Amino acid sequence: MNNRDRVLKSLNHEQPDRVPFFYWGVPGFTEKMMKHLGFTEKDQLLEHLDVDFRWVEPNYRGPELLDISGESKKDIWGVEYKLCGHGDLKYWDIAGSPLAGVNDPAVLAEYPWPDVSLFDFNSLNSQLDKYSNYATMSAPGYSSPGLYRIIQRLIGRDNFLEVMMYHPKFFGVLVEKVSDFYCDFISSFFEVAGDRLDFIRIADDFGDQGGLIVSNDTWQDIIRPVMERFMEVPRKHHVKFYMHSCGAVRKLLPEFISIGADVLDPIQTRAAGMSPEGLKKDFGSMITFCGALDEELLLRKATPARVKEGVKELLDIMAPGGGFFLGPSHKFKVETPVENVLAMYEAAREWKY
Repeated sequence: MNNRDRVLKSLNHEQPDRVPFFYWGVPGFTEKMMKHLGFTEKDQLLEHLDVDFRWVEPNYRGPELLDISGESKKDIWGVEYKLCGHGDLKYWDIAGSPLAGVNDPAVLAEYPWPDVSLFDFNSLNSQLDKYSNYATMSAPGYSSPGLYRIIQRLIGRDNFLEVMMYHPKFFGVLVEKVSDFYCDFISSFFEVAGDRLDFIRIADDFGDQGGLIVSNDTWQDIIRPVMERFMEVPRKHHVKFYMHSCGAVRKLLPEFISIGADVLDPIQTRAAGMSPEGLKKDFGSMITFCGALDEELLLRKATPARVKEGVKELLDIMAPGGGFFLGPSHKFKVETPVENVLAMYEAAREWKY
């Protein structure tokens, strides 16, 4: 059984030879782990861990986004970032939201919105050929269509609710601009990828640690129609819908399932209502879960022996009957001990259905 077959069998709620493995880490951690193991390429690391997924994305060919100093950058939307932290604990933080304080729709007509000419979609061919034996997925970042996470960065997180409530016309144009770009992106992606991609990753965060951060009206009137638009082309190519949302999103699970989500990640089990037992019992036959191994306390702060125990406890709950891919409950952080991540995958290889 190859890696792709293993993933698709579990997705079909059948038990493969072992539970499928997923990997998700910040670049700094991945670099640290590669150095620890003596690897020079990420593929070597994924092969060593026997990870079953591979990400693909079109090469960016637009203007340079990283400042020559290496300390600041912009994204394709014009959002500015600065490099924060010190030593190994560095991260990119938003330094400027280009539409903060703006509420006139006329401004959006003149804004330099990104378009698909920024990307070389033909570059997908070599990636999809290379990874044909793995479960392939559109990569995190610009290849994971989203809506609210983009708008929040454009106008500023602190301004988001105010703009949505008191400037609905302006907010509506923002929704249209962002979703139109991603519909064009998705169409261009599948003109090249065709039926060769297994999963399209659609990413937005609809919950925090305590509960949902979107109302039912917002979901029904704004978000759901956009998600359905995003999936029109992928569905024609029989591509699976991989839904990413952090936080306490249990109450939205029936909605995710009703719009055709095949997978939900990353399953932050420390958030309200996200216990593995309850999710598996109530929804495990209707959707596949990915992630769920506590990154915050277990992987970051426990011993390798305790990590192994935690993996086995989680798999005993989530893996039987298929419908589960093992991964972290959020990205591996730079400070996460390499030994703990190695213990995670080692314990998963030892576990049996």
